[in-house]
Amino acid sequence: IMAPIPRYGSITEDEEEVELLPPHKHDNGHSAGGETFIGTVDASAGNGDEEDSKTATPKSSAWTRHHCISYTLAALICLYSAHYWHARSEPSGDDNVTVDVDPHSDIHRSSGRVPMPPALSILDPASDLGFRSTTRKGLATPSKAWGKHYLNGEDFTPLPTNQWYLNLLSHNAAADPSSAGEVAHVYTIPYVLGVSPPQVPKLPSQKEATTMAGIELYLPVMKTGAKNMQMVFDKNNGVSLGAIVNEEAKGGKSTDNDGSSLTSYVVDPDVPLSPLGVSLKWNHVNMKSHIVRGMPYGTVRFGKDQKKKSVLPTILSGHRPVSISLDSDTKVNDESKQTMLCGSLTGKPIHQDPNHGAPISSDAKSHVYSVKREIVFHMNQSDITWVVFFSKPVKVQCYSDAMPAVSVPGPIKEVQFRLNVVEVGDGEDEDELVVRMAVLDECTSGRKSGSSQHCAQLKSVGYETISSKKKVNDYLKVLREGAMLYPRSPLVGTQFPEEEDDSETAEDEGRVTNVVFDWDVTSVNSKGADAAAKEEAAVSVVAASSSSLRAMTTFPKATTKKEKNDDAFIMFALPHHLETLSSMDEDDNDDDSLCLHTFHGRTCLVHGSVWNLPISHGKPQSFLADRPPAANAIPSLAEALNKDVQFQVSGNILRGAGDTYFTAKILAKMGRVIEINEELQHLKSGEELTYHDADDTTIQEAASVAAEVTLPSEKEVEPLLDDLQQAVEIWLNPGGKEKGGGEAEFLYDATWGGFVNCGCKYIFDKKDEHNGSCNNTFPECPALESVNEDFGNGWYNDHHFHYGYFIYAAAVVAKHRPEWGRKYYERTLLYIRDIANPSADDKYFPMFRQKDWYLGNSWAAGLMSMELSPHGREQESSSEAIAAFEGIALFGNVMMKVFAEDEDKLGSARLVRNLGEVLTAMEVSAANRFWHVWGSKTDDDGSTTVSSANDGAKKVKPHINTYPKKYPKHVVGMMYDTMASFQTWFAPEDVVSYGIQLMPLTAVAERRDDPEWSNILYPVYAKSCKTANEVNDGFCEDNGWSIVQAGLLAETGEIEDALEMASEVPEDVFISDGGCGNSLSNTLWFISTRKQSSRTE
Repeated sequence: IMAPIPRYGSITEDEEEVELLPPHKHDNGHSAGGETFIGTVDASAGNGDEEDSKTATPKSSAWTRHHCISYTLAALICLYSAHYWHARSEPSGDDNVTVDVDPHSDIHRSSGRVPMPPALSILDPASDLGFRSTTRKGLATPSKAWGKHYLNGEDFTPLPTNQWYLNLLSHNAAADPSSAGEVAHVYTIPYVLGVSPPQVPKLPSQKEATTMAGIELYLPVMKTGAKNMQMVFDKNNGVSLGAIVNEEAKGGKSTDNDGSSLTSYVVDPDVPLSPLGVSLKWNHVNMKSHIVRGMPYGTVRFGKDQKKKSVLPTILSGHRPVSISLDSDTKVNDESKQTMLCGSLTGKPIHQDPNHGAPISSDAKSHVYSVKREIVFHMNQSDITWVVFFSKPVKVQCYSDAMPAVSVPGPIKEVQFRLNVVEVGDGEDEDELVVRMAVLDECTSGRKSGSSQHCAQLKSVGYETISSKKKVNDYLKVLREGAMLYPRSPLVGTQFPEEEDDSETAEDEGRVTNVVFDWDVTSVNSKGADAAAKEEAAVSVVAASSSSLRAMTTFPKATTKKEKNDDAFIMFALPHHLETLSSMDEDDNDDDSLCLHTFHGRTCLVHGSVWNLPISHGKPQSFLADRPPAANAIPSLAEALNKDVQFQVSGNILRGAGDTYFTAKILAKMGRVIEINEELQHLKSGEELTYHDADDTTIQEAASVAAEVTLPSEKEVEPLLDDLQQAVEIWLNPGGKEKGGGEAEFLYDATWGGFVNCGCKYIFDKKDEHNGSCNNTFPECPALESVNEDFGNGWYNDHHFHYGYFIYAAAVVAKHRPEWGRKYYERTLLYIRDIANPSADDKYFPMFRQKDWYLGNSWAAGLMSMELSPHGREQESSSEAIAAFEGIALFGNVMMKVFAEDEDKLGSARLVRNLGEVLTAMEVSAANRFWHVWGSKTDDDGSTTVSSANDGAKKVKPHINTYPKKYPKHVVGMMYDTMASFQTWFAPEDVVSYGIQLMPLTAVAERRDDPEWSNILYPVYAKSCKTANEVNDGFCEDNGWSIVQAGLLAETGEIEDALEMASEVPEDVFISDGGCGNSLSNTLWFISTRKQSSRTE
């Protein structure tokens, strides 16, 4: 329950009316509900309490306050809920391991505010499953910025390795944020946030410049070219918020004994880790910041120093202001109570250009002004207007550079504006001062040379942004109403379906997972915060035990209307959030929504401290396509199967001597051959199979032809299945080759909490390259020493790409040999726990390692990305990410059948299945927003028509292109937090950027690749393949990209042409590095199971 926030009057400033609040008593009674969120960006840090030989790569290379009875009832509910969730987290099966599920004893575990499933497993990979444990060193260790979250005695915390905010926690940023450069920035959406404010210019009364710790805030703009889109910002356009630090805080030294600087910080040890953000605490000044995805404000909390005096904020900018307005009840030099003038940075009067004068007093001296709650300043060069909110009355003074009448050439000063808080009101109040800062208008006049082009572009985005004259006052009003409530440590909860139809014919609506963002809404004052905490405890019971979670509000319009169930807390939401939160058509809210245009599309304010985002699992996933192979393709398919079933696995793969990527692709390839043969055998014998988009006639035609062809017998398939089992199993046997495990053994990383591979120094005879061996044993692990080994597996690069193929192969083995599945279930789960652990009760792996919950996609880049990439996280292959989660869903499906008579294990397998399905659905959605680039053709009513064999024609919402028309490519090859490029890490040819989004060729491609997009993409893919062949001596064909081309052609409905193209691919291509994940059998199967026609025109 929110206490009402006062409404304000208005004044006129410059060319437009900007509302400012009237005098009022400061309200100490705000309370807040709880909520949290995750996003792409920011980080600022804090501390105070912390402790301080050449190798050859393998070839395969509140709730309302009631009376006492209500509290008693709530306590009983809490007790029941705690018992319920504890029971769900108990281990299943025969594992004699106890589970400690006490959320109050460990700040790193779920607080109970959101639903959380039980752990997939609570077994220790080392002591229970036998894998050797390793600890990391050098750059592969967590930086000092992790503080007590890493160095927390015996309480080990698995740490995130791929989260969007990790650039703020790099070793460079931890040692000295001021020198970490552009790498130490994150994209919170809509802001880019950094942690290296500029050097503070000396005041006229000072002898030298001072040092400031804090955050930098920028509103980036998009720059688009033929092969690149990037969010960029001018460092001088930003505003920094922090506090002055001096060497007295460190005993007269500029660095600590450990080398960290005055401006260093740590992850706040008193705040739980969050997938939606990070909380920083500075080491040498009592200051904290919560950096969260979708935050409308930059937020810094200022406490008391060692002398119990308030830490005083400072604001800096590289541009001078045009005007400064504030809410004050005092006049200075007969000026307006709502106008502020600064002193000159030089302390000397300067004659300014009358048309471009900065608000400097006539005597060039800085005077002190009282501020009740807010300051608004419009910056000259950037044309941006900022608003700053204070949780208490303060007194301030400012200094500005002047605009001289005659311009003098020279370098641009790093700081042209400085505002100091010189006194904090309510001196006896123990509450901290919370300062929140936001862009109010990015195009205040729209005429500045540096911003005119961008402001003109905003007029063409198809909707009014918050910078329009129509919206700016509404936006300011909403910012004011929400300024006293901030997100602290948001949580993400997942409530998977439990009791449902487990059959493969379950309807789409049958399985829905509720994804819950609890923003952990916190009031700026302690009284409100205490009330919020009590309310939050009650709300958490509902969140944890409700079978149908609801957001506190799903009202998507950021208007100032006061709805009965609404509150003042606001966050920015992306288009896919809005689609779920809104119950109305998007076109209907154009007039009321308050939106920005960002890298990820239309980004709008929403109210609500808890977001409930239901995700439909879609059709149950299967090894089968939505339709059987076309009858006319079955003879060729059978012929290919009879050859492919004789595939000879190389000796190094059977011994686990290779890299984890290409090896895993080969194993998944073998699994596909086995599955295709089984499908045709079932068709041949007349067994019933489930196809979601095929009529009885089509199925019968396929069955009739299958009955006439010769297929590999069970006896002929057995050796391939034996090899597959051995090759999958060898990686899951711990201890290395001396104990019957793989030569390149898997290890448990006890530093980060992960399943990593030791790596292989591959040696081989030139005449028998594929039967080489690893010339190293643990603890000599090349993949842990170098990020360039094994595609960076030891450094948490691409884990889902690699492990997805392993999981898929394990699903095939378990399907055909259930006893093997039972025996190796827990070990196979290690792959899944590493990339998609759904529960904080699993204390050995971080939750959802790859997942960016705010954006919806995964990130592939691991530890080194935070040290080197100014663009943040990165991922190339959206399709391999999708395939990884497809593998998890299929493994869960298989194991549900294996454990059909074991209720405990059945529940575990069901969770695996549901986990894979919801992650697949989210990844497909993200791929279509951020990697697949196209806009739908629409009917007269604005919809798009699609058709299927079973459902006929139906209307759907058209696909809206996320990116500007100036970007002409139909895919993004490499997606970063702040950049999208048409390129890859490993090859410059255009066909590679296209093809990496289309592999592997498995059943999930049906939902992955929209037919409309496939039709648009195919001509350019074909052209790029032809060019690569001509320019680079057969590059496209030799490296397997022509296989992908044939699959794409089939997706356009040209089945016959695609079959012919596939038949012309040379046999040796299917065993090349590029083609090794494919077989002719699977290629023909994929082509012949596509739709015969695409979207209707």
